[in-house]
Amino acid sequence: FELLEHFRARVGIVGEVLDVDAPEKRSRLVLETSTTAASRGRLNLRHLAIIDHHRDVLKGARVLDIASHDGRWTFAALEAGAAHVTGIEGRPDLVENARNTLAAKGVDAARYDFVTGDVHDVLTQGVGQMDVVMCLGFLYHTLRYPELLAGIRATGARHVIVDSKVSANTNRSIVRVISNPGEIQSMAVEDRFSHNGKSLVGIPNPRAIRQMLRMYGYEVAGEPNWASLTAKHPGIGSVNAYATGERVTMLAVDVD
Repeated sequence: FELLEHFRARVGIVGEVLDVDAPEKRSRLVLETSTTAASRGRLNLRHLAIIDHHRDVLKGARVLDIASHDGRWTFAALEAGAAHVTGIEGRPDLVENARNTLAAKGVDAARYDFVTGDVHDVLTQGVGQMDVVMCLGFLYHTLRYPELLAGIRATGARHVIVDSKVSANTNRSIVRVISNPGEIQSMAVEDRFSHNGKSLVGIPNPRAIRQMLRMYGYEVAGEPNWASLTAKHPGIGSVNAYATGERVTMLAVDVD
């Protein structure tokens, strides 16, 4: 493996991430502009399944990054050849980190934009036409699925990349309802439906995700084989939640 250069931003030196397959791809992600899921091995393996596995889909595409957080996946999509990425994020500090990080890396500002606001409200207002929507780590931080999926549908996107924690799969579509405290960065952002600083959110099982996507004209066309990825790249750790089916990554295609 080739160790890529340190990723420096205004917030300081950010840990390096390996491009495990092809040095020329120069795939890098940030590690210290957020307190959420900042494990190097975890990010490397997720990059393989979320970005590297879908390079053909991302290349030259207009991409929408839902709940873009600190811009880590926006940056990764741009590195994979996306023409432009629009990120929507509800936490202003994370939007600031994302802008600072991409600027510090010299990414052309014309290739990206970040919108601060409630994801559902921004989608309802409209974000323009997109080719690809990335919905990564968000399905289990909302219960407002009709707003979310109608907004995705309105972009006209041909592909939707989903990465999500999931409930146990059964022969029924199930969404497990829990609450998220808004003060924790890795939890749901408070919205107008929150109460006492908490929001109701759902954790769908894979069957429910497929059903919701199908309702809005998308069919799941493929899922990376996480067991194979972890076996193929033992040097960069394991991602147990994916290997055990507690998380999934899916590529959905427009069939309307």
